[in-house]
Amino acid sequence: SAVGSYAVTGTVNDASWQGTNVGTLVIAKAAAAVALGDLAHTYDGTGKSATATTVPEGRGVEITYDGSATAPSNAGSYAVTGTVNEADWQGLATGTLVIAKAAATVALEDLAQEYDGTAKPATATTAPIGLSVAFTYDGDTNAPVDAGAYAVTGTVDEVNWEGTATGTLVVARAEAVVTLGSLAQVYDGAGKSATATTVPAGLAVGFTYDGSTNLPVVVGAYAVTGMVDEANWRG
Repeated sequence: SAVGSYAVTGTVNDASWQGTNVGTLVIAKAAAAVALGDLAHTYDGTGKSATATTVPEGRGVEITYDGSATAPSNAGSYAVTGTVNEADWQGLATGTLVIAKAAATVALEDLAQEYDGTAKPATATTAPIGLSVAFTYDGDTNAPVDAGAYAVTGTVDEVNWEGTATGTLVVARAEAVVTLGSLAQVYDGAGKSATATTVPAGLAVGFTYDGSTNLPVVVGAYAVTGMVDEANWRG
């Protein structure tokens, strides 16, 4: 009754006849059905095993992952083979074990900075701590230099972790120093304009006189405002 090969002898031995022949009786292993389970997991640093059920129940199943008997722990896809190889039963099933990346928390920082002519990158903290974060600014990987508001995305894309956060990086205009000059002049019938110097030097200054951009002509005292209103500077 057991699986195996058996030498068979058939013999005729009656009153008038005799004869014999030999052969081999082979009883093959029966086919067991194998169904794999638990093929979808999320990374948590521990080994992730597939399971298997059999018909008939209770058959022993050997499971391998990309050819190894060790259950994988890192995120990824692994070819799984479940094999029944018992004395009287045999069976095989294949599938794919998928360990998804775990969700990381990303918190953006340093989103309020001031122009100084150098790049102003955002920073980020992650949970778990220490994960690598890639940044884009309005879709560009280069940190901005000029004053303005930039849409920031911080993305974790590591072997076992993924996560993203969005925010707005605001690079404020820097404060320029404006010093007014030519504030004492003599009437000659022509418009009289103030002058200004700036730190840093060479910034454009717009003037108003008692709130008007028109140069004063008539003798008198005029409230002068000199304003820097450039892309990266104000004052």
